[in-house]
Amino acid sequence: MLGRLEMDIDHCIDAYVKLAGEVFSEKSLPVDWLGRVKSKFDSKKLKDAIYQIVKKGGASGDDPFNDGKERGCKT
Repeated sequence: MLGRLEMDIDHCIDAYVKLAGEVFSEKSLPVDWLGRVKSKFDSKKLKDAIYQIVKKGGASGDDPFNDGKERGCKT
């Protein structure tokens, strides 16, 4: 967020707090009713939250991480 989307630190913190609230608020049991291990959090929620942040930052979810432009932040 700092490098590719060129967000400042306050906006990154706000975006992460919102993302964490959406993604990590609902926990599921680590096993299903057949005893198979499953993830604790929903990966689709994480993907959707990241896409929202990227889109809000002015990029597309399908854009390459390194688009070849020189950026001010090296993180």
